[in-house]
Amino acid sequence: MRLSTREIWLALAFALMGFAFSTREWLFFLDGLNPLQGLIVYYVIIFTCIFVLSRLDLVVLGFRIRGLAQTVGLTLITFAFFVCVDWESPYVQFATGRPVADVSNILFQAEDGAVWYAWSQILPMAGPDILRVLTYVFTPMLLALIGGFLVSEKVSLAP
Repeated sequence: MRLSTREIWLALAFALMGFAFSTREWLFFLDGLNPLQGLIVYYVIIFTCIFVLSRLDLVVLGFRIRGLAQTVGLTLITFAFFVCVDWESPYVQFATGRPVADVSNILFQAEDGAVWYAWSQILPMAGPDILRVLTYVFTPMLLALIGGFLVSEKVSLAP
């Protein structure tokens, strides 16, 4: 049971995406868009990521799930991806200078919001910049590595 080079590169790609897509400059760009423009940008990113990652052989579009371990692994990889490309955590409010207290908790119930919340509970003294790295860089990279490990055909969660 081991990770292949492909799974490690995927985890590193997620870490890079999480870093780039959580910068204040990126968030200010998104903040200047209307909802339709933002949605278009979001889906262009999703399409581009799937296309580029598949071309780099980091995502196999014809992948066939062969058991519980692979299902869990793919779920973790999917979760990691959406941490990188969702912008629904308190960090977005902080980075764009908006009050966090005036936002519904529902907005923060997306993947990145839940991860931000978990890290802020685990490390209550951590500042926003540390929480940003833990949420958008470390967590997706770790989940992609674990998911990649579980996706490998050598792992089984069956009794």
